[in-house]
Amino acid sequence: MEMTRRIFVTRPVPDHLADSLRARGVTLETYSGELPVPRTDLVRAVRTFDAVIVTISERVDADIISQAPADGPLRVLGTVSTGTDHIDLGAAALKGLQVRRVPPAITAPATAELTLALMLVTARRLIEAWNDLRAGSWKSWMPYQWTGGLLAGRSLGVVGLGAIGGLVAGYGHALGMRVRFTARSPREELPPWLEQVPLDTLLAASDVLSVHVPLTDETAGLIGERELGLLPPGALLINTSRGGVVDEDALLAALDGGRLAGAGIDVFRREPVDPCHALVRHPRVVALPHIGSATTSTRDDMMRSALESGLRVLDGLSPADETVPPGFDQAVGRRPAR
Repeated sequence: MEMTRRIFVTRPVPDHLADSLRARGVTLETYSGELPVPRTDLVRAVRTFDAVIVTISERVDADIISQAPADGPLRVLGTVSTGTDHIDLGAAALKGLQVRRVPPAITAPATAELTLALMLVTARRLIEAWNDLRAGSWKSWMPYQWTGGLLAGRSLGVVGLGAIGGLVAGYGHALGMRVRFTARSPREELPPWLEQVPLDTLLAASDVLSVHVPLTDETAGLIGERELGLLPPGALLINTSRGGVVDEDALLAALDGGRLAGAGIDVFRREPVDPCHALVRHPRVVALPHIGSATTSTRDDMMRSALESGLRVLDGLSPADETVPPGFDQAVGRRPAR
């Protein structure tokens, strides 16, 4: 029996990617209605398509996955993200589905650069100064108005030294920061400027704490009241990983109590976050709408990766197989590796 290749994506797909797939006989359907995607559309997709590709905004829970017929066409659940905390992996495994995510290396440069931007903007109080300028509060140059802190000479603590955390550590070193990190397993052959320490040791020594771990049962609430209390007074917290890794109530209390000087947050426990959320409105918080990977080239690469990975499975190739179906590179205009 000929293998079918019907793919459903919960967001529009760039024309150059969609056209290349359709030219190769792939049936591609994208969702173009109002967001969030209704559960009824997700249920229809898992019942009728060979591959369903979602984003972090879609919760693909056990109930949705159970709607896929045992003898139905669905073989792949993909996500245009590096994390899979929005997909019930256990339920997918029971159905024999392959769950494919975007390799972290694709999003690492963009997210690491955004992390650096949050560090700089938060440390130098740039949003406060910008808002006051627009409000007409700048009447004269004052020696101590809008003064922030230098990053050079301060200590950077990196929680999780994966693709993103590793780049952030390098950026911190380039700025003249003392860099330490914590990770689940020991790392060997580290550069002389980088030191691995236990989490509590890291917290106590970090003027800036940057979080870069996936959201799992082990990391949920990893940075809570106790951990925030170990940070030096006046520290900054930056989170571009997942909102659930940091206890938001504890973070708010640490800010209000003066323990922390500020925070840069790109992720929230519930997204999209309520614009009236206390952290969004806090004067010493720079809050962003989950834009860590939001460069045009990165988002193109993420969508390309999700489609390509799902298509490999549908074509009977191992997901780990580095062989790309003939013509796909040229058709989608992939940039050569650098």
